[in-house]
Amino acid sequence: MSATVAASSSRDHPRDDSANTVPQQFTDDSGAPATLPDVGSGGEESKMKILLGLLKRLVGVKDVANLRLSLPASLLEPIPNLEYWQYADRADIFAAIGDSSDDLERMLAVLRFCFSKDLKFIRARLGKTYNSTLGEHFRCSWRVPPLILDKKTGAPIVRTHVHVPLPNEPAYGGQGGSGWSTPVLRAEDGGKGSEASSIRSASSKNGKSTKLPNPSTASFDMSSLRQAIPGPGDEVLPRDPDAGVKESEKVTVVFLCEQTSHHPPVSAAYYYCPERGIEAVGIDHILARVSFPSVRLGPGTQNKGIFIRILRDGPGKGEEYQITHPEAQVNGILKGAYYGTMSDQVAVTVRGGDGATRLRVLLDYKDESWIGKPRFLVEGVIYRYKTGDEDAESWKKLKQVPSDKVVATLEGNWMKEIRYKLKGEKEWKVLISLDELALIPKDVRPVEEQDPRESRRLWDPVTVNLLAKNWGEATKQKQVIEQRQRDIAAKLKEEGKE
Repeated sequence: MSATVAASSSRDHPRDDSANTVPQQFTDDSGAPATLPDVGSGGEESKMKILLGLLKRLVGVKDVANLRLSLPASLLEPIPNLEYWQYADRADIFAAIGDSSDDLERMLAVLRFCFSKDLKFIRARLGKTYNSTLGEHFRCSWRVPPLILDKKTGAPIVRTHVHVPLPNEPAYGGQGGSGWSTPVLRAEDGGKGSEASSIRSASSKNGKSTKLPNPSTASFDMSSLRQAIPGPGDEVLPRDPDAGVKESEKVTVVFLCEQTSHHPPVSAAYYYCPERGIEAVGIDHILARVSFPSVRLGPGTQNKGIFIRILRDGPGKGEEYQITHPEAQVNGILKGAYYGTMSDQVAVTVRGGDGATRLRVLLDYKDESWIGKPRFLVEGVIYRYKTGDEDAESWKKLKQVPSDKVVATLEGNWMKEIRYKLKGEKEWKVLISLDELALIPKDVRPVEEQDPRESRRLWDPVTVNLLAKNWGEATKQKQVIEQRQRDIAAKLKEEGKE
């Protein structure tokens, strides 16, 4: 259907003048009248019918992400693309990357971040976000107590937002956020030090100490919030999630992302923790293709991974860690319960610094069987080699690494727990327990205080109508934004500008 609408807002905050358009004829990128499939009632049955029809049409397309395709708003999750594709949902783990003076411990800290950066694919429902417009940007921050390690066991101690499953929460393929609880901490770990907030332990078969939730501390039910996945909505929660951790122990992590290309869709991202001197940069360029009934996602040619840098003085200063991205697959589309799997190799390579030797990590996400439930298995090795050894830095598979260079091995379930074992030792140690981690809400300025091209403000007319289930109006408001993007592109082309 083609549509002629005027842009409107359901909130009394200032708008970019270009949004207050007069009624206009929407066109596609060729200048022809824009058409969209009928959205019906917008319910789950209508969504599934449209989605399956689209997937069948897209089979064989090399890069769906680069198509000039406009979807009805009813198929979208109410969150901008730039806000969704960020990797600091556990900013406390990012902030702790450079804490150790030991290069192996720093590499283990980078690996904790590596596994936590995809937490949204474990806790939250997968979905299609808004396509970013050229020059659109998003920014947010977190104020958190950094992750610390138990001095005796070396196990991570989570000091904020401990995951508590909601009733009937699926084991995988989230249902739109999850519950969290205030952790129970010892005084030396940042707790209040009272009997009520002291940590209690239970012995397990392997001798590890397991933290038990405090029954006097009620968990927060994220399902009561107005959100499908963590994004626009009531993310600022009404109680302290940090078990009395002193404000002086907390640090700030900031995130800024901007869309730098519309076709192909490319964005640039920046992360920074000023108190700890840790930053990260990256270019996000995603390729998508349909292999019915699944969708495969992978890094595009401009996406070389995430680059983490240690800027602070001391051991490790000048080190840069490159984490490559794996290929992933979105499954469960026919059942309407999406979940992701990964089947690929990932490398974590450190450069810079002044060491005579370097550490490198290879991770192998195991192929999933067509029969039975997914296993989400991963294994890996950490190995050491002489600085400048180009062959050792080019290895991609675990079997290529000579045993005399291996420092440690890793194994586990990337949805549950990853553990590691140092060479020559028999005991496995917990690297990170994903089961303990809830998504940490972002601190974002109110919409009325944001810039006109800041993501939440730019897409606010669509978000408001999606949350209210006004599917038709949400689609019209989405078309207004898309048409503005086409008009800008046409004007730049006419003026001969890039």
